[in-house]
Amino acid sequence: MAIMNKKIVGALVFCMLILLICSPSLANAKEVLVLCYHNVTDQPGQDIYAVTPANLKSHLTYLKEQGYTPISLKEYIAASQTGAALPDKSVLLTFDDGYQSVYTKVFPLLKEYRYPGMIAIVTSWLDYAPAELGPLVTWQQIREMENSGLIDVASHSHDMHRFTVVTPQGDRGPLLSRLQYKNGRYETIAEQRERVRRDLHESQAVFNKELGHTVQAVVWPYGAYTPFAVTDALQEGFEACFTLNDGVNHPGEQALQAANRLIITGNPSKEHFASLLKANSEAAKVPVKAIQLDLDMIYDPGSAVQTEENLNLAIERIRSSGANTIYLQSFSDEDGSGNSKSVYFYTKEAPVKADLFSHVIGRLREEGRFSIYAWFPTLAAQWLLEDSPQDAVVAYDEKNKGWYRRATPFSSRVSDRLSALVADLAAYNDINGILFQDDVYLNDFEDFSPAARQVFKEQTGFELSPQLLKERPELNERWVRLKTDRLTGLTVKLWETAGNYRSNLGSARNIYPIVITSPAAEEWLGQNYEQYLKTYTYTVIMAYPYLEKAYQNPDGWLENLATAALSNRENAQKTVFKLQTYDWNKKHWLSEAEIRRQTEVLRKKGVIHIAYYPENVYSEQ
Repeated sequence: MAIMNKKIVGALVFCMLILLICSPSLANAKEVLVLCYHNVTDQPGQDIYAVTPANLKSHLTYLKEQGYTPISLKEYIAASQTGAALPDKSVLLTFDDGYQSVYTKVFPLLKEYRYPGMIAIVTSWLDYAPAELGPLVTWQQIREMENSGLIDVASHSHDMHRFTVVTPQGDRGPLLSRLQYKNGRYETIAEQRERVRRDLHESQAVFNKELGHTVQAVVWPYGAYTPFAVTDALQEGFEACFTLNDGVNHPGEQALQAANRLIITGNPSKEHFASLLKANSEAAKVPVKAIQLDLDMIYDPGSAVQTEENLNLAIERIRSSGANTIYLQSFSDEDGSGNSKSVYFYTKEAPVKADLFSHVIGRLREEGRFSIYAWFPTLAAQWLLEDSPQDAVVAYDEKNKGWYRRATPFSSRVSDRLSALVADLAAYNDINGILFQDDVYLNDFEDFSPAARQVFKEQTGFELSPQLLKERPELNERWVRLKTDRLTGLTVKLWETAGNYRSNLGSARNIYPIVITSPAAEEWLGQNYEQYLKTYTYTVIMAYPYLEKAYQNPDGWLENLATAALSNRENAQKTVFKLQTYDWNKKHWLSEAEIRRQTEVLRKKGVIHIAYYPENVYSEQ
């Protein structure tokens, strides 16, 4: 019997090994590096995207020396669709725009090394290209390269590789991914989607005419696209979509719908090229240094000129700060109450104070490569209550109601209206993420609104009352968790809604420090730190010692907060500590020396990501 058991165990182990080896998801648990090149010329000049033939050859030599195996587009797609095996250290070489050099410089090199590659063609350019591009490949040359078996051809759109006006102020953005502003109005989402669909269809039609077949991949111009564009591309027969996001790829659906590509700029030497590959492969996040910027401090309702001057001051401050992330206010709260009364972006779902948000983003995009999060109003959006006062949060003891006037998260009407608002935010603005305002909370005296009472009864079978919660601790505990989950669930719904219009959106949410230092505070605020960590890209801790009246020992207060928040060291990658730069109690700005000292206190405790609020755009310190 013992021998038989050993045989059975052995057989089971063998079967498990076979399953592990044959499983497509595990067999292809390999990284695929995709490189993006443009023109190859002996005289790059001021073209930051061009490389010399000598440096390109040194890159190919480096790849060979380091054991990389170039693969074709077909192999890349097959690995994701069928689980076909890939070699270790696979790399896909791609060349955008169809410069003449891809035939005269690149093709001979690929033949010499016997390396496959992919070229991305803007199909309209082969008939009428912008003069500044210089010579482009011909259809005859494309056919020759494709027939060699080394080159796969992809679409780079038919006629979307250009910028268009996207704001009333004249800011410009990629035509494919942005809603146009012309003739005094914004393009609708339906209009944008139809023109993108027509463009993709036309590009495939041209390929079919010139090559005798459609192509398998689309390379988004400027790496900019929308989720709708991906859906429409798949319907037009494209099997892979390529971006310009950093990072490697792992075969699977994501690798097909949003393939990462490392863009090669600055004509790097062999040594510099090696460092680029190393940085691209490192999984650790770049430390966040964020500034939270109030548009209320920038907007001057009486003067567009003064508004622009204020914006220039803010941009200069941001430039000198070294920040890489901006939490940008999308709503107006001039009196500082936290109760938002209007927004700064185009929408029909809320009062619009000024269509300024997208313009500020446009200016920031000109300045640098920032990650821009929309600081978004949620339950304290006052317009939600103007025509639906029954949706207000209700405390059973009025004197203990929360400090913000909020709408209840238990109302489907509130959820639907906020979803419509965040859809406009994402559709019309080039954001990278959403920061949910600190109005997403319910204290232990809330919520006794009609909608909350109804949900409580549906979930428990009981009528909600203070007496019941006092007499039945298990129901009170259940109610606390229900409130916490409803608040988080609302933000997740809003994030997912925005993700239908803007790709790769990050998420962040403000959390009160007491929730971290006193876990029992979940009952007081409806916030749970562990749930935050599992839900959002970043948890933003409001590390404001003076707001918490820790005047005697602010550094010690910060140390205790960091110790509690980072009790699990992995939390450091998911948390942003937001320091106050203004003392709201004593009404004065903190000195630069004090802010630096507090930053160093957090760094010594292992904090990685730090934000600062508010930003004093008028200060020279």
